[in-house]
Amino acid sequence: MKKKIYVLAMSAALAMVSTSAFASGEVAGATFPEQIVQEGTSVEQLAKQAQEVTTQISMYANDIERYQNMVTNTLNMPAAMFAQIWNPLVGSIQKLTSIYNQAQALGYAGQNIGSQLAQEYQGAGNSIQNLSSVYANWNQTTNTDMEDALQSQHLAAANFATQDSSMQTIQNAAQSAQGREQVAAAAVAAANVTTKSIQQLEQITMAGQDAVLAYQRQEKAQKNVSSQEAANSLFSGGTNNSSLLP
Repeated sequence: MKKKIYVLAMSAALAMVSTSAFASGEVAGATFPEQIVQEGTSVEQLAKQAQEVTTQISMYANDIERYQNMVTNTLNMPAAMFAQIWNPLVGSIQKLTSIYNQAQALGYAGQNIGSQLAQEYQGAGNSIQNLSSVYANWNQTTNTDMEDALQSQHLAAANFATQDSSMQTIQNAAQSAQGREQVAAAAVAAANVTTKSIQQLEQITMAGQDAVLAYQRQEKAQKNVSSQEAANSLFSGGTNNSSLLP
């Protein structure tokens, strides 16, 4: 889904730091290695929410399919009965849209952090040097997968670019049985894409953390060796000098 990411939509409960800081890749008082750890925490928490919403959407979609005859005639059903079938699904779709936006924001933040890490650790291997491009590929692939998921149900991705447009599309769909069934099926497909993509984002972030830690350990080991060599050289020099004393 090609969309403008509204960073302010990210929930404060999902991040250890402010969303605006994550989106810019600048977290006050935190180094870039620390920021990728913080990002990992946010992605992990988001993955749990995505899984919960996916389960809810699948359940509501199954309800709609199970009560297909009722849904087909919902325009003639009492409002309260219609609300029991439709409103929970709509609420879950709203949550899903928010989670997807948050995942996209974290993906762009990770891309920026990866770029900064590559500059900070210029001697590091490909795991760090290519991290930004791995995040960029994730963003592009996720957008394409979401577009395909919606188009498979004959829905335009552009109509789900924001919360407002999503809700307008859903309200329009509610006017016909076919529209409601399309939205339910599309919600299941979109939820599966979101859950899978966030799991992949979590793997990318964890790999980035591991690469940073490995490089830091390598740097520390090299410094320790250099320090030991310098000490040995000093000690050796001191011994030679002492032999010249009367």
